[in-house]
Amino acid sequence: MLINDIAAMLMDVPPMLAAQWGAWFAVGLILSIWTRREKSRLVVEEPAPRQRMSSGSRAAARQAKIVVPQVSGDAFGELEALFNEVQEGSHRPGDSAPVSDLPVSEPLPNAPVLATPQSLP
Repeated sequence: MLINDIAAMLMDVPPMLAAQWGAWFAVGLILSIWTRREKSRLVVEEPAPRQRMSSGSRAAARQAKIVVPQVSGDAFGELEALFNEVQEGSHRPGDSAPVSDLPVSEPLPNAPVLATPQSLP
């Protein structure tokens, strides 16, 4: 295969496809240059040097463990007690709200009357 054969093969490529390839390579080149510049601007701080601990402090650090308090009793019973506590000013669906808390709905004098929904046959 000679250079003339390669040039002839490239001449058979449609111009639109060649333009798209060129645009693809140009965007790739721009992104590559941009990435190199951003990497050169990147500032990475070195971690602080670790301090050596003496063997006595290591043993003390190993012995210091978090103590989780043991909860005695029934977990579901405690959860039920939490749900049954009535809090001031709260209302759960299904509970009857006091009459004073219910919103008063009076029709507005200039409000348009909306049609009620009709069921489908």
